[in-house]
Amino acid sequence: MAAVCPDVRGVAYKTGDAVTRASFEADAAAAEPRLEDLVRHSANRVPDRAALRIGPRRVSYSELRTTADRWAGVLRSVHPEGEPRSIGILADRTFTGYVGILAGMCAGAAVVPLPPDLPADRLGELLRDHPMDALVTDPVCAAKVRELAGRAKLPPVFSPEVDASAWAGSDVAVLTGTGPVALTPRQQPSDIAYVLFTSGSTGRPKGVPIGHSNVLHFVTSVLDRYDFTEDDVFSQTFGLTFDLAFFDLFVTWACGGTLVYTHPAALARLPQFVAREQVTVWFSVPGAISLLRRSGALTAGSLPSLRWSLFCGEALLHEDAAAWQSAAANSTVENLYGPTELTIACSAHRWSPEDGHSGDHGIVPIGRLFPSHDAVLIDENGKPDPRQGELCVSGPQMFAGYLRSEDDEGRFLQSAGRLWYRTGDVVRRSDDAGLLYLGRTDHQTKIRGQRVEPAEIEHRLRALPGVTAAVVLAEGEGVARHLVAFCSGSSLDEALIDRQLRKALPPTLVPARYVLLDQLPVNDRGKTDRKALAAWPRPTSG
Repeated sequence: MAAVCPDVRGVAYKTGDAVTRASFEADAAAAEPRLEDLVRHSANRVPDRAALRIGPRRVSYSELRTTADRWAGVLRSVHPEGEPRSIGILADRTFTGYVGILAGMCAGAAVVPLPPDLPADRLGELLRDHPMDALVTDPVCAAKVRELAGRAKLPPVFSPEVDASAWAGSDVAVLTGTGPVALTPRQQPSDIAYVLFTSGSTGRPKGVPIGHSNVLHFVTSVLDRYDFTEDDVFSQTFGLTFDLAFFDLFVTWACGGTLVYTHPAALARLPQFVAREQVTVWFSVPGAISLLRRSGALTAGSLPSLRWSLFCGEALLHEDAAAWQSAAANSTVENLYGPTELTIACSAHRWSPEDGHSGDHGIVPIGRLFPSHDAVLIDENGKPDPRQGELCVSGPQMFAGYLRSEDDEGRFLQSAGRLWYRTGDVVRRSDDAGLLYLGRTDHQTKIRGQRVEPAEIEHRLRALPGVTAAVVLAEGEGVARHLVAFCSGSSLDEALIDRQLRKALPPTLVPARYVLLDQLPVNDRGKTDRKALAAWPRPTSG
């Protein structure tokens, strides 16, 4: 078991037994701890261990720290006083992408990961709306940067792994140089660690700035909860624009472990990948489990090296947790929960086949909040409800507000002298399991005046023979409003599904239409793509 050693200024780090508080104090140069301090601490402690593996490429902690500091020197050169405020990262999960995030922080700036697959016009709009001091890119995204240069004014571009000839004849201003290995601290480093963009209801991305203190509290809570050590090998399944990727990077690098790039194709042969890389900590969206179950790759005892199996990003089904536990019999399975605005995850539930808490609608509970966080539940009228309602959370991981103040409207609750973030998630309190996830406020609907919770119908559908996944949506208006069920599985019979649902549900909850698919669509984060289903072509009449 690793030793817990509280550092100066109240942040606790769980590291190897040989680590002392004094070793961290001697290493910390900033007035307040920052995420890059975690990496510098591990680089001092285990310089030759692998911090990162990308295919055959192995990056030691010494190389990671030295490269990030050198790149930071280049990035700081873009500002006349060496004080860049924000650094864009337009890169895939490559060496440049991983190190670029760390380098931006070492430069004292907020890093802004940008989606590589976003259309050039949308990227151009984002860059116009949110100017950045520099843009880090890799060979995968170099062509997109050239395309962008013709559509928007770009900041200077730093592309350490792109050949200079790639920029010939373009309007791209390229940063060159290596920068110093050791940097003097910035006088006023950014309090913001990173900014992520989420889709708003209008389609305009909302900027979510997350502070170093927010992430450090999260990392501290995680390292206090789990016995991670420098011997652990962590999967890395999330794109860099997904906040869960910051768990991968900074939890791994805080404990001195090894982060292993996990290509989506690895899921097709996951037992072989996990065995070859000796992965001990798995972290992904729950959707990965259903994919593995459908392919037949998730067999009993097939993932013996795993110690911890963590899932976050969407609802974890009890049956999926059980299937994963059977495959990873030596690991502990946990369900984590938290929106981006509450910094990666703010609650967790430790799953057990004996605990009897399958949650509502077959969904594993989201459990109890992390230390120093509190929750209030409010009903549809915004009034406190002690038992069930929309989850509102306050605590040290709550962000301070969106980049645009107008995006804050309706997202916060003022109650009991505190500010609370409204998650939009409906939960029920349980004495035994903490919080039970029921669904989204924006998924609830009314059919002929009766309130309908689609999660209940989805649970019934998944219990039917042959149905592996289901999503229920409402379409139409007024008296014509009705439910549509999208189901995936094998040998599905629409008439049989309808008959069985009618035996279990009142007529109002029975879908008027069924769409049977081999597989439900997923978005770039591996979650079920409800927007794609909402846009699914309707049958033409006549």
